[in-house]
Amino acid sequence: MKLQLTLATLALAASSLVGAQPSEYYVWKNKTTGATMCEPDMPADKWTRESGPYEDSNCKFKKPT
Repeated sequence: MKLQLTLATLALAASSLVGAQPSEYYVWKNKTTGATMCEPDMPADKWTRESGPYEDSNCKFKKPT
């Protein structure tokens, strides 16, 4: 019984790792100042998404589509 519980726990843990993926990053531009930044989520209301998604937090490597 203990072995079955251990195997079930390991299987559940392994299945959750398979679905995990890194965040997608986007270049955001401020509507007021024109400043840009690379973030996974919109920083605030005055920002619009310029380009993306990117694989890295520097927005240098485009994610393949």
